[in-house]
Amino acid sequence: MMKIQMNEFDDLLVLQVEGRLAGAFVPELENCWRAARAGTPGRKVSVDLKSVTCIDRAGRCLLQLMHSEGVGFLRAGLAVQDILEQIAGQAECKQ
Repeated sequence: MMKIQMNEFDDLLVLQVEGRLAGAFVPELENCWRAARAGTPGRKVSVDLKSVTCIDRAGRCLLQLMHSEGVGFLRAGLAVQDILEQIAGQAECKQ
């Protein structure tokens, strides 16, 4: 299960993600991110990953794509922070 909440702060949109970023839930975050980006081009988008409990390969690839498109990541736990550090060092996702 995953929940996404959108929080708007001036020129910043924060997508707060809770639960598992895995399997069928990955496209939900991608659709939410793309819709937010299309709705207000140029607005900064960040993803709050504090309450994410699991990230699978598809979730990792999505986060890598988002990172490459300028999305920032906030408040990740230790395990998720390790994944984000790996993503920041990779040029592209290998599926």
